[in-house]
Amino acid sequence: MAEYRLDSIGSLARQMGFTPHKTLATQITAAEALLHDIDPAKAYPIEFIIHRITGYRPKKFAGDLLTGLALQHDLGLLIEQASETLQVPTSSLSEVVLSIDDVTERFNVTSKTIQRWRRRGLPARRFIFPDGKCRVGFLLSSVERFFAAHREQVPRETNLTELSAAERDLIIRRALVLAREGGCWESEIARRIGRKLNRSPAIVLHTVRRHDQDHPEQAILHWAPIPVPQEDNAKILRAYRHGISIKSLAEKYHQSRSAIYRVIMDERIARLNRRKVKFIDDELYHQDDAENVMQQMVSQEELGPSRSKEELRIPRDLPAYLQELYRTPLLSANRERALFLKFNFHKYQFIQARRELEPQFARSRDLDVLENHRREACEMKNQIIRANLRLVVSVARKHLRPNLNLMELISDGNITLMRAVEGFDPHKGNRFSTYATLALMKGFARSVPMMRAACGLAQTDLLGEVADHRNASIADRLVERDHVRQLLTRLDESERTVLEAHYGLDDSACPASYEEVGQRLGLSKHRVRQIEQNALAKLREESTHF
Repeated sequence: MAEYRLDSIGSLARQMGFTPHKTLATQITAAEALLHDIDPAKAYPIEFIIHRITGYRPKKFAGDLLTGLALQHDLGLLIEQASETLQVPTSSLSEVVLSIDDVTERFNVTSKTIQRWRRRGLPARRFIFPDGKCRVGFLLSSVERFFAAHREQVPRETNLTELSAAERDLIIRRALVLAREGGCWESEIARRIGRKLNRSPAIVLHTVRRHDQDHPEQAILHWAPIPVPQEDNAKILRAYRHGISIKSLAEKYHQSRSAIYRVIMDERIARLNRRKVKFIDDELYHQDDAENVMQQMVSQEELGPSRSKEELRIPRDLPAYLQELYRTPLLSANRERALFLKFNFHKYQFIQARRELEPQFARSRDLDVLENHRREACEMKNQIIRANLRLVVSVARKHLRPNLNLMELISDGNITLMRAVEGFDPHKGNRFSTYATLALMKGFARSVPMMRAACGLAQTDLLGEVADHRNASIADRLVERDHVRQLLTRLDESERTVLEAHYGLDDSACPASYEEVGQRLGLSKHRVRQIEQNALAKLREESTHF
């Protein structure tokens, strides 16, 4: 089930669950009208949202601004869930209700296009259709209003007129040329013609397939080459990364250049879509001149005030390679804020560009824009990290224990620092050094005992005692690392992977939270905890016979 991205909208949805049906129907209509008005590039106060939907104006103002992009998602979810509780039959309404199939047929689009429209603000409710089933439906007036408001935003998708006979003939002629002479496989034929005629590739492909079905003696797609086999994709991508040209790859695998190009493009798109990016919003990002303002802010703060004697002091007991960290100037409050604003701005631009990307029409230059935003965000992040590495050294030294390596602590702290950069909100008035110091202390409090355990400075029943918080004190006797590893061999792969990741026992990473382990393994936090408890119970039993 989909989850709300904004806690305040989720709370409002739960409150609406107790609203009388007549009032709830009015509020759903108001929420639908609001969804049409939301601009994804702007931010809105929660008080405005509540007033538009319920008519009630809160006395207390939270002051928080909600991004339009997240509001589009949450309002659409609120409307769909709230309308399901009403169980309204379509026969009871005077207005026409369209099902998903009705929209695909009526406007000559695919169901995937409709899903994209929903993400861009097309309201969907749940109705009881004549067959007695509760399904997603759209009010005709709402669909028409969405089209009227989004014609410039999604010009390709709003070409909703029925294909003319001349247009069908043109599609067939172009498809034949591309298949016989261009060596294009069917999805590439659909892309090229769709881009040229401003039509959905799915509609183009449907037209060609219908032609082949009605005229088998003049079939077009049998001329098209077979797409690149899945087993060849990895080889092509690996060779391309090693500098082999598209032309050479096309000759080697007996494919057209466009086919090889599409394999490379699809892999780039998939890689960009896999990236989980979150940003902390700011009103400035939604201004027309935001990019210039950001650049000016960062440029003005590049020449900060002269460094104090305390800032220039380098601890003498540090190795030379660590002393170099102290030569990087600390950030002034203004420069720190400017860097964080620009860091989040590039992530915001990345998300906006990825949201507008249409994979079937995407070209290399479109993906270059996305990757450039990502690189710029990484550069801002690296500047912040470099200026705060000395903080990691300082906190790590305070947590240094016998038989622990300072560089291992610093490495662990650097990972914590990177995570802290992602989560820091510059709008709350705190300096990043304060936020990062707390994060480092919390991280070391968890990882130092694990490091000592990995070095053999823990009690015999290491894993059992870590999991059993009733006996959290660390015993004095030593236990060999081989002992722990041999115990782990008694577990199955999933149990061993969870324990090694959670407690940092694989010598290659720091301990991870349940949520982080779950993200890494594709499991829920609750499931990771279950696997851990089962594994620890098994280890306790095994250790008695070890």
